[in-house]
Amino acid sequence: MSRLLIVLCLSLLVAGCGFKPRASLAVASSLGPVAVSTADPYSPLGQDLATALERAGATPAVEGQPAATLQVMAESMRTRPLTFQSGASVREYQTRYRVEFQLRGADRKLRVPRQTVELTREYTYDAVGSIGSPAEERLLQEELRRDMVATILRRLDAALRAD
Repeated sequence: MSRLLIVLCLSLLVAGCGFKPRASLAVASSLGPVAVSTADPYSPLGQDLATALERAGATPAVEGQPAATLQVMAESMRTRPLTFQSGASVREYQTRYRVEFQLRGADRKLRVPRQTVELTREYTYDAVGSIGSPAEERLLQEELRRDMVATILRRLDAALRAD
């Protein structure tokens, strides 16, 4: 009886705070086959976007058949010093990841105009300890790339739902 009461109270609490599960992406149903185009054919972002679109239900493009094209026009990841400590050594860094993209339908009409997404992360660097090691920097860059893929898909979804 007490378990039922706890479950009921938790359900009311979750419903009362406005929580609702995120809806599924509408990218797949409205586009048909999708190709991802990047300046670098081996771009990890391009490969991750293609994989994420497939997971969202989009059909991969077939060579020679019309398909929508997600074009990544520019991609840059820069790391710069953020704060310094005594002796002019760097204490914190900031990594900024910037991507410009647009989406053209299979009919070559612009479905999502050129947009820029910029994500940043800060991290502490300690030359003596293990904090801020190069491995952490690579991990941070991979995390930024995953977040960028999710952000681009959400933007595509929002733009296509508005159509």
